[in-house]
Parts: sequence; structure tokens; C-alpha cells
Amino acid sequence: MKYKIENGVIFYYLGDNMVDLKDVNDDSILVFEYFTASGVEDLSIVSEAVELIRSLVSDLMDEDTYVLLAKQFEYIFDDFDFDVKTIFIESLEDWLEKEAYVFDRAMFIAAENDNNLYNLTKLLESKDMKVYGSDHFAVNLASDKYETFDYLANRIPQPMTYNILLNRKTYWKRAIQIFFDTINGDYGDGNNDNAVPIMQKPKDIPVLDNSDRNVIKENKLIAKPRFGVDCDDIRVIASKRDIDYLEEVYGEGSRFIVQPYIEGDLCSVCLISDGKEALPISLNKQVVEIDENGGEYLGGYVPYEHPLKEKVFKYAKIACEYIPGLKGFVGIDFIIEDEYIYLLEINSRFTTSYVGLQKVININIAKTIIDLIDQKISVEDIGEITYSSKASFYKNEDGILEIRIEDN
Repeated sequence: MKYKIENGVIFYYLGDNMVDLKDVNDDSILVFEYFTASGVEDLSIVSEAVELIRSLVSDLMDEDTYVLLAKQFEYIFDDFDFDVKTIFIESLEDWLEKEAYVFDRAMFIAAENDNNLYNLTKLLESKDMKVYGSDHFAVNLASDKYETFDYLANRIPQPMTYNILLNRKTYWKRAIQIFFDTINGDYGDGNNDNAVPIMQKPKDIPVLDNSDRNVIKENKLIAKPRFGVDCDDIRVIASKRDIDYLEEVYGEGSRFIVQPYIEGDLCSVCLISDGKEALPISLNKQVVEIDENGGEYLGGYVPYEHPLKEKVFKYAKIACEYIPGLKGFVGIDFIIEDEYIYLLEINSRFTTSYVGLQKVININIAKTIIDLIDQKISVEDIGEITYSSKASFYKNEDGILEIRIEDN
């Protein structure tokens, strides 16, 4: 990181210019996206990250915004028709530890990988900064798929979910086999309400019949990391033999969840919230490819019209408002199977849908979030949400995110 200090004031170089942190005031906002501020160069990740931070900075063009970037991303705002105050850094965490105290406010984008979203939220909170996003409690709960399921149990429809500890002492394989046999009518009566003996003592778990070990069953299971992002490391269990492969995916001592595999319409809801009242602002279609090798998020489009849209909005609003500290931009994933709606997970952060939604919606999302959390407006003041057109966002064969806006 290039800088110089004059009379105790730090000047950060921006090309031939310098960003003077002495000019930071109460209205200034620190903005960053984790990957572009950390210098991650994986194209399949970075293309999405670049579009996210570009969208956010565009929304905040009228604010006194300071953006953190790794040097290799100095070009990403070159086509903007307004100046962007950019601070080039070498280590995001080190810079935040040493310099973030200059700012009173922050809005950032990060995912749950390696607890990045939680750790950064906690770090900024420790600097007494107002974060225009969920607090660390809400981030921690939403990042954990099993804790989310448990917290919302009996409040929002969700697939039956079991928490698995991959440990030889827990007889985890037998527990999953019983669940698998149960939903296929080979154990109990196949009713999900039956207690599957995941936590029973070994002597209480029946000896299983493995004669059908390689048989592909009609009703499948799906395994997911408790703290996974998008479709990372998900596996479909179509036969008992598939259970063995989970050891290679997750490893000894890891925790993951197992649910019935539901074939339906994958979608998500984007909401904005002041921490008390939430407003669903879009229903989004998700395009996901799942096979025996796992799953891959390919993209989607917004807005998505569905006959059950209002019911999905209702569930999303209830879930968002029920979790303390969940605020800012929130994305909630659902699957619709015929007339049934199931909540899959909650993302307490800006999601990929934002890059399309930001371009077609009739409100400035980031600025509205700031005004909501600052209590300058209420949800009721926002008015009707409309869209100028439809936006699609897909990863091409090189893993690069492409955004297309349909003409009206």
C-alpha cells in the first residue's frame, strides 16, 4: 500500500492523486467488497465480486464514499461518469484494524466463506462503526443452515433437517441410512414427522439391511455443509452407497446437514430491512444445476413472476423480521414444489441478484437501506416497488458473470 504521512495525516495514493483521510467526516461511508479488497484473482469468483461492488458504488454515487480496493482492481470504475475515492490496500484485515476508526459508517459485501462475513462485521462493530447490514448475531445465525432451521422451526415451512457430525463414534452413516429408508417407506411409515433415531444410542439403532445398497431410490436426500455458500459441496444421496462418499467431501470432524431432496422451482426473495420491519422487493428465479457430482449456481433473473409470489413474500418477511439484528439487504432462498413452499436458507448480505435488480428497480437500494437504518424513512414511506424491465445474470462457460437487461 502506497501512502505518505505529513503532519500526522495519512495520504493514500490514487494513481497520480492522493486520497486524504483528513477529509473523512460524519457523513463519509467506508465501502468495500471482500474479494476485490483482498486481491483474490479466481475469475469465477471475481467477476461476480466486481459486479457487486460496481453496483453498490453506483448506488452510493451521491454519498461521500471511500472504497477499499486491491491494486489489481484499480480499473473497475474507469467507465463511471463520476469520481470514486479509492484507497488501494494490501491487506484488508490489517487496514481495517489500523485505519477503520477514521470512519463512523460502513457498508460492505462479503460471503460466509471462512466466516468472512461474521468476522468483518464483528471487527467493524468493535470499532464502534455503524454497519448498514446485519449485526454479528444475525450473521452468525443465518450463516449456519442448521441453526437457521432450528430457530425458525414451526414458524416457517422448511424441509426436515438433520445435523450430522462426521465422526466414527456417532454412527452417522447408520443414522443417514435410517433417514433414507424412512422416506422411501423401508423403515417406519415414511412420514417425516416420525422421529428418525439420529441421536439414539448405538444399541437402540437397528441393524440395517444393506441388500439394496446400490439401488437408486425414488426419494433422495441432499447433504449440504452447515456453513456453505451457494452450491458448494452439496451432494445428492440416491442410494445407500452414496453415503460413503460423504467422507471424501466433508472430512472427519466436520458438520453438515441432510434433508429430503425436493425437486421444485428454486427462487429467492430480496428484502431490505431496518432491523424491525422488512420489505420484500423482488422475487428472483435461480438457475442451479444439480447432479451426482454436486451442484453449481449458474445465475438467474429478476423479477420472477409466480402464482405463489405473495405467499413466498409473506414467508420471507416473517423470517426476516423474526431474527433479531437481521437488517440491510437480505436474500432468502426458497423452493416451490407444486403448492408447497419451503425456506432453504437465509443470506444476511448482498446476493448476486442485487447486480440485476439494482439496474431495473425503481428505488436506489443502498441509499434506501441507509435511510431506513438511520430512521430517516420507514418501510411505509418507500411506496410501490416497480421494475423497468427484466435483468438476467448468468455465468458463461468461463465462469464469468454476464448481465443482460431486456428491452421493453
